[in-house]
Amino acid sequence: MDISQQQREEGVKFICDEIEHVIKEFGDRDPGSEGENKALDYMRSQLDEFSDETHRESYKVAPHAFFGWTYITATCALIAIVTLFFAPVVSVVLLVLGLLPMIGEFVFYKEAIDFLFKKRTSGNVMGTIKPTGEVKRRVVLNGHSDAVYEWHWHYVGGYKLFLTSIIIPVIAVIYIAVTAIVAMAMNGVVGTPSGAPLYMAIASVIFVPALLCFYMFADHKTVVPGANDNLTACYMAIAMLKLMHDNDIRFEHTEVVALVTGSEEAGLRGAKAFCKLNPEYGLEPNIETIFVTYETLRELEHLVIYNRDLNGTVKVDMPTCELVKRAAAKNGMDLKYGSVFAGATDSAAFAQAGRKSTCIAAMAPEVKDYYHTRRDNYDNLSPECLSKVLDITIDFITEFDEKGLNG
Repeated sequence: MDISQQQREEGVKFICDEIEHVIKEFGDRDPGSEGENKALDYMRSQLDEFSDETHRESYKVAPHAFFGWTYITATCALIAIVTLFFAPVVSVVLLVLGLLPMIGEFVFYKEAIDFLFKKRTSGNVMGTIKPTGEVKRRVVLNGHSDAVYEWHWHYVGGYKLFLTSIIIPVIAVIYIAVTAIVAMAMNGVVGTPSGAPLYMAIASVIFVPALLCFYMFADHKTVVPGANDNLTACYMAIAMLKLMHDNDIRFEHTEVVALVTGSEEAGLRGAKAFCKLNPEYGLEPNIETIFVTYETLRELEHLVIYNRDLNGTVKVDMPTCELVKRAAAKNGMDLKYGSVFAGATDSAAFAQAGRKSTCIAAMAPEVKDYYHTRRDNYDNLSPECLSKVLDITIDFITEFDEKGLNG
């Protein structure tokens, strides 16, 4: 694609300016909120200008369910401490009941307890630049519009306190489970324990403060601005279509799409809904389609291609990863492959639904103080990182159009 350096710089400025505008104009954008839906409508109005066609779809989401397991797990663990003193078998049952929502929601990103929470309406927006001829290839550039509820302890005390707020409750659950098992082995499944199990049960009380603090893991009253996570991604996709539109660029056989998904922070709900609402899209046998998700484009030194996602359990499409890696090499960067070991991106949802996908991310493994806190604002962007990702995007789209995934 023939896009001048000046136009590329203007594209980066467009990204930064629009991120500031969205944050100032629409306020909180938690999943399914009025702010998120207004932001989606605004992005669609922009895509109407830059695209041949746009699409807006809606679905229901339970915004508080994804972190709702923290309340259930903490409550079950607290009650399990009490039942250690008269029915250790109940403690084991409570711990299992407390862990199931965590495994369902956070480990596998399933709608395990969504039915317990109030639903809202969220949405996805898509803009498409069509080719001049028959569609033989399609590249979908993806980012999510919503912002997360603040991670309270990360904001208060940084990464170490954040990790501590998770690790101690995990240790607590393990300790309570061991205590219950020892008590059942020595004193029976019900009744007051004696000897070592009694002293172990008394010692478990030390975990009560940490378990109470776990109720504050996510502050549902505070929504972060979400400038880097993930308006950088939304406007990387939209800016790419704008540059093509402004330079009158369209391919002969390759369709270029910007897909802004909602409710990613509620457990990839927008991307999952997109795949359900558009079951054939991206799976047509005669159209080679790739999905490239962007995530938190902030730290150039940590720019990476995720080839595994969703807590490391989902393998994405390696040819798509390699395509991005070659584009990065053309821009002087030897990007490494990485994995989302704790958490997930929309790329995982696309991969689980059979789509060819990968994710480009630029965030430190030891997350910085802005991540999922109110510091993630429009005054904390990295134009340098955005510029490099834009260059890489231009090159992988160009190669994909010319050669496809397999050259």
